[in-house]
Amino acid sequence: MEIRFWGTRGSIAAPGPLTVEYGGNTSCVEVLLHGGPRVVIDAGSGIRSLGDELLKSGQPVYLYLLITHSHWDHILGFPFFAPIYRRDTKIWVDGCPRGFWGLEAVFDSHQANGFFPVAFNELQAQIQPLGIITHRPLKIGEAVVEGIELNHPQGGMGFRFREKDHTFVFLTDNELDPQAPPGKQLIDYAYFAQGCDLLVHDAQYTPEEITERRGWGHSTYAEAVELALSAGARRLRLFHHDPARSDAQIRELVCQARNLVTARHGHLEVDAAREGEVIAL
Repeated sequence: MEIRFWGTRGSIAAPGPLTVEYGGNTSCVEVLLHGGPRVVIDAGSGIRSLGDELLKSGQPVYLYLLITHSHWDHILGFPFFAPIYRRDTKIWVDGCPRGFWGLEAVFDSHQANGFFPVAFNELQAQIQPLGIITHRPLKIGEAVVEGIELNHPQGGMGFRFREKDHTFVFLTDNELDPQAPPGKQLIDYAYFAQGCDLLVHDAQYTPEEITERRGWGHSTYAEAVELALSAGARRLRLFHHDPARSDAQIRELVCQARNLVTARHGHLEVDAAREGEVIAL
């Protein structure tokens, strides 16, 4: 299994000289499995570059698109994903129940009617909603993908990929609130991520910032570390970087996160997700 980050930013894209190291594009992660089609998590602005790269091969594009939720920063890149304008493209969509509706809404409710020249039903790609993962595991090749409900306004889904002996867990836009209801507490997510090789988790805020942002659906780097240690994860990548956070500030957060691991005598590799980074499991 191989994971590549095409977009790591949260809320809104933040291009510029201060974000070149970790990237300014919003959520998009590619998962390459040993067997079966590739999987793409989220269709934030990072999916545009992914689409351009896929077309370079000259081969038809077949993929699963898993949408964590339909907030703008996770779907706004979809109209600019070049493969959807080709007849030989096949996309199976699953994830948050509102996810497929969100993709349609980007075209039909928000960008059509004079704001975008293409309607959803005019796309040439074969796009099929599945609606499987909210009820049972999704089988893709030799991999099994399972979902978990996120603690985020209007809902969302996190994902666990298992292929052979490797496990990858993706939990963005997830608030690790001590006052969260049963099923959405740290202990629940720790069980879901137990023993994973790689945990990618929302870490948009600092412990100081979160006091005024409770209920916004995001976590701190300290909470992400606590979850990873509780789950016994091998690696943690901090994700959904705040759009106002510079590369230098993210580096400082990483240092603080590593200090927390050291203070707990933990064995956890911690870093911030970088646009373009590839992790092989």
